[in-house]
Amino acid sequence: MYSNSVMQVNQVAGLPLLDSNVQKSRMKYSQYSGSEKTTGAWHPPQARLQRMASQLLSIQESERKRIAKDLHDGLGQSLTLIKMALAMTARQLANGAIAEVSESLQRLNHKAHEALEEMRRVSMDLRPPMIDDLGIIATLSWLFRDLEATCPSMKVEKDFSVQESSIPGALKITLYRIIQEATSNIIKHANAGRVRVNLASSGNMLHLEVADNGSGFDSAGAAIRSSSGRGLGLLNMRERATLSGGAYALDSRPGKGTRICISWQLDRLPDVL
Repeated sequence: MYSNSVMQVNQVAGLPLLDSNVQKSRMKYSQYSGSEKTTGAWHPPQARLQRMASQLLSIQESERKRIAKDLHDGLGQSLTLIKMALAMTARQLANGAIAEVSESLQRLNHKAHEALEEMRRVSMDLRPPMIDDLGIIATLSWLFRDLEATCPSMKVEKDFSVQESSIPGALKITLYRIIQEATSNIIKHANAGRVRVNLASSGNMLHLEVADNGSGFDSAGAAIRSSSGRGLGLLNMRERATLSGGAYALDSRPGKGTRICISWQLDRLPDVL
């Protein structure tokens, strides 16, 4: 449905990566074809809706598997160690080994703290509470600080030219997930030293751009496969953008980095959003 928009974004993506000409790109990929200038919410054709629903189910199952693995490998193992340590401490206490009990309790306290931190990490991954408490701008700033702390060699440049109040509440978690997925992909695959995230509004349009100076790949060929780690991440971002009524475009070339552009017309978001 957004063929003209996507073509225009691809033209924009031909600009040198990490340039300063962001406003021009926003103007170009915010234009829609005449056939799209209708009132009311955006409604995809039935066949496309069915395909999107199928892909959404695949994304949900993939996320469930990841969450299950995180719980098993992280929180599950921490709780198992705590259970074993409690049993040992009970035996020590029964034997009157007070000094050993004191040491065991200290270790238990440390393990309980690790389990609590793991639970918080999983909770943040599912839905960061600060989105509701502080807003998407503060949440993204936290995400980027955490990213730079985890990857000291990575520099995140952000430009938020948008007011919190101008972002629909239902779109905030979509923005967070797309940016989270994009930065995760960059860390895993791009070998980049710099990431730029632009979020801006103009009129009734909201524009997101995520670009890196990494290794890039052939986006026009068969390099994007849903079976690969990178391909699944790109599929997740594309489908999140499309299901939320956004126009999505990707440009990447070997050695030239990657750029993702998404635009939403805020008065034409899907009814289901």
